[in-house]
Amino acid sequence: MTTPLDPEHIPVSDEAYSRPTKKSSGDWSAHIATTLERLAELLETLTDEQWEAQSLCDDWRVRDVVGHIVWRVGEANGTMMRRSIKNLGRAGFNIAKSISQIGIEVGKSPRVELIERLREIAAEKLQGHGRIGFIELTEAVVHTYDITEALELPIRLSPRSTGAVARVQAESPRGGKNTRIAKEHSLRATDARWLVGQGSPIDATAGEIIMHLFGRRSLV
Repeated sequence: MTTPLDPEHIPVSDEAYSRPTKKSSGDWSAHIATTLERLAELLETLTDEQWEAQSLCDDWRVRDVVGHIVWRVGEANGTMMRRSIKNLGRAGFNIAKSISQIGIEVGKSPRVELIERLREIAAEKLQGHGRIGFIELTEAVVHTYDITEALELPIRLSPRSTGAVARVQAESPRGGKNTRIAKEHSLRATDARWLVGQGSPIDATAGEIIMHLFGRRSLV
């Protein structure tokens, strides 16, 4: 007699996973809006301590990350550029430091206002207002996971959104050392059913994979 296989240990073929789109151009407004709405829903449940907790983004608390998203995804191009230029001197003409300072400053707003603004931005995106491209989607997805992965809280984002962000980053020549793993392994998102890369499989959640590809945490 053969012994039945434990379902938890039955090998899963790559064919059970789909490869995300590698098209990064076009209108991503609905996916940006969905990401922001789901983040807003999660933020409403956080305690005061969680709002002040360290995120996976260096030197940023959860509220600082939210402030960055509100500014980077929600501001009009002209307003964003003017604020960036105005703040450069205060940051010693260091662009990365200037961006960090602005996110922290915006994040000082009351929690209710930040959550409300996320929802306003989501509604604006659905109407096609402002920047609705892949860069904004990437900002929304990556920074949402900066929060949820740090707090170890689940969030359900669109598999098309997370898969596209993961694939574009994994195949980017500017991805750096963190994307080398995709040249040797298939990174399989067990909660989103997509895979990127090639080779022997590594199973993880979409959030864990994206955090690795963007240098936040290691999968191995």
